[in-house]
Amino acid sequence: MKPFEYLEPTTVSEACALLKKGGGEARVFAGGALMTILMKEGLLEPKTLINIKRISGLKGIDFHPQEGLAIGALVTHHELETSGIVKEKLPILCAVEKDVANIRVRSMATVGGNLASGEPLTDLPQVFIALDARIKIASSSGERVMPLEDLYVDYYQTRLAGDEIVTQVIVPPVPERTGIEYIRFSSSSVVDKPCVGVATRISLGPQRLCQTVRIVLGCVGPTPLRAKKAEALVAGKPLDPKLAEEAGAVATGECSPVSDLRGSERYKRAVVGVLVRRALAQAYESASRS
Repeated sequence: MKPFEYLEPTTVSEACALLKKGGGEARVFAGGALMTILMKEGLLEPKTLINIKRISGLKGIDFHPQEGLAIGALVTHHELETSGIVKEKLPILCAVEKDVANIRVRSMATVGGNLASGEPLTDLPQVFIALDARIKIASSSGERVMPLEDLYVDYYQTRLAGDEIVTQVIVPPVPERTGIEYIRFSSSSVVDKPCVGVATRISLGPQRLCQTVRIVLGCVGPTPLRAKKAEALVAGKPLDPKLAEEAGAVATGECSPVSDLRGSERYKRAVVGVLVRRALAQAYESASRS
């Protein structure tokens, strides 16, 4: 690992200013779960490492009736998993976090770092996208808010500018009669990261028609992907097994999996079809009960 300058700002504005000064050769460090690996492997060699752990304004989880759930970028996976507020308002997030890596990683790695990394083999982005989450982003020139699904560009590439930091994730209140489901599948040979992860959300209208539908595919392309053709197929209809299977078949054609240790392209597409069918059915059943 090459020598680097190590800095610990105490405010967001200070951190953004340091990033801007670094001119593309500075990197933000929070939990360090991914950053440490990349640096040890020589895949990333920043001249300046900016540890934002001392910025208290990036911590904490709050709920506001109008805005929804606000999750600070420095909230760890374990904090999200065990949060009483999250368990009450969005228990799906607690359930998802239980399968993220291991307790040591969950105790160090942060939600903001996970989302901002552009890591393609992870769980949280597709769940947050299914929930229509937005992220707050700070820079040396101000703040902006964008839908999380617009953040991702390619493998490990996002639309964050060189001096920008993710400060918060905002999940809007979930409508009544809504079901949310996430199913991940890991191959037996590589269990640390998912082979495929599918998140679905269904909000029902009159006569149990699917009013709002989200189908988000993870780990089968360079970025999380909304299967919009499959969503459109389901929207406005009552869900039955045949429709769920058709939606799964459509979703398999919307993703771009690559063959690797976790399975072949053909295998992953087959898994997508099965998981979409199951996740839709479970979300629909949950929405019908609520």
